[in-house]
Amino acid sequence: MSASLGHNSIKGGSCLLGNRMLSTTVVTPSSSESGFPSDLLTSKKSVTTTEHTQGLYQDLVMPVTNFHFEDKGLVVLAGDVFDLPIRKDIVHRVVRWQLAKRQQGTHSTKTISEVSGTGRKPYPQKGTGRARHGTLRGPQFRGGATMHGPKPRSHAIKLNKKVRRLGLKIALSARAAEGKLLVFDDLEVPTHKTKNLVHWVDQMEGSKKLLLVDGGPINDKLKLATQNLHYVNVLPSIGLNVYSILLHDTLVMSRNAVERIVERMHTLQ
Repeated sequence: MSASLGHNSIKGGSCLLGNRMLSTTVVTPSSSESGFPSDLLTSKKSVTTTEHTQGLYQDLVMPVTNFHFEDKGLVVLAGDVFDLPIRKDIVHRVVRWQLAKRQQGTHSTKTISEVSGTGRKPYPQKGTGRARHGTLRGPQFRGGATMHGPKPRSHAIKLNKKVRRLGLKIALSARAAEGKLLVFDDLEVPTHKTKNLVHWVDQMEGSKKLLLVDGGPINDKLKLATQNLHYVNVLPSIGLNVYSILLHDTLVMSRNAVERIVERMHTLQ
């Protein structure tokens, strides 16, 4: 099943975004970009934005912060990654593929040739008045074989790479549309103490389970700070997947993670 990205409607015209290669750029108050309004780059003024219609493949401008809720500028999220129409059927297919692929498939039952026991005929064929049996290892006897039982196998199903990639884009777009996507300058924590991270989570209203995504390997201090919190999980950007996003109501990504995800989505392989 192929997914079509469609067109993007912009005030004053329309442009085709099916093959557009968008890059994620960072805008800070010290940026020299003359085309960006200077009043939006000042941290003292509030930014007033018009109501955004989700699913139009438009680039999103989001504020960048950190664990201390400090203003770290703005970041532009690529519209062909973070602003796709929500398609539950694609998400369902990707989650089903993930759960099937991670099954171990080590279940096994013994056939009649594998069951331990004698091969002797239990009693004569005729003269006893009982049913005819040639072995006590048959499936009708206690401790006997299991017929047509499960054997070790792979439960993985095939799903095209384009569909899997589209599912991840839709999951990211859903979190961005809900306002549950946060972009941090980095995920560096000053200490490995769990209580500091708990205090930070308590200040976030409406967040019951968080997923922290960093660009590279996870910082050791962040690992220690989150390993005892069942409602906070960490992942590198290479491990970000649809099922993990759906399990957490809030997604926190570092600036580096956003860049790597966009680069990964734009890689045509």
